Amino acid sequence: MGRERVPLPVRLVMGILWTTDGDLRSAMRQTEELFGPVAKKSPSVPFDPYTPYYGEEMGGELKRCYWSFVEVVPQGVLPEIKLATNRIETDMASEGRRRVNLDPGLVTLDALVLATTKPYYHRTYLGKGIYADLTLVYRNGSFEALPWTYPDYREQWVRDFFLQVRSELKRDRRGGGERT
Repeated sequence: MGRERVPLPVRLVMGILWTTDGDLRSAMRQTEELFGPVAKKSPSVPFDPYTPYYGEEMGGELKRCYWSFVEVVPQGVLPEIKLATNRIETDMASEGRRRVNLDPGLVTLDALVLATTKPYYHRTYLGKGIYADLTLVYRNGSFEALPWTYPDYREQWVRDFFLQVRSELKRDRRGGGERT
């Protein structure tokens, strides 16, 4: 019989879509108030090549970047984090249209898991209307995409960003009893 145990904390990460730099700065300020300082930022890239899904609502030339946060978080708080980022999106919206899209997730030593409100066959319900989307898995020294992984998360530079975040988490855990 297995014994229950609380998993070690993991690294909070965020994918961000935006059109104006002022909106990006505002989103960063608000997320840092809730989750602590951003530790690492990816480069910003045009998002338009990946999907037109957000263009109608958010308009303009969308940009994408990723952040990781300094503080680790318990794995069980992902629903609350997603609800908090949804509130930021709603508060920043103008005329019913989002100006930022915040996609929180967790980097563990095994995977990148994103939070979503949309159910699908590969997503597990966590509670409070939030699902876990297993987006990338760590195998053979790198993060690998899955058949349902979003196109932007498949990019090598994006997977490398999350691999760096995983390495920092692993380094921070050395000596803490976690498997490596």
